[in-house]
Amino acid sequence: VVFFKSVVGENHVVTNADDLEAFNTCWMNKFKGNSALALKPKTTEEVSRILKHCNERKLAVVPQGGNTGLVGGSVPIFDEIVVSMVRMNEIK
Repeated sequence: VVFFKSVVGENHVVTNADDLEAFNTCWMNKFKGNSALALKPKTTEEVSRILKHCNERKLAVVPQGGNTGLVGGSVPIFDEIVVSMVRMNEIK
């Protein structure tokens, strides 16, 4: 978690169970996950650093856009790290 805080900032690392509920549940309440960590990067560089770190340690990740899909593809099945795109709202 310390590494992730150094990449995205402490305010963009979600570990509180109540706050994680939105990341672990699809908008239709059909699918429920068990992630204990969600990250909210702002730049492609931050995403790259997160994925490199996770890959080197064989940590599973699930990308999450609006979490509005109909088949639960953005909901973590087990304990994957959620990489939320919520802050990536600028096209350059």
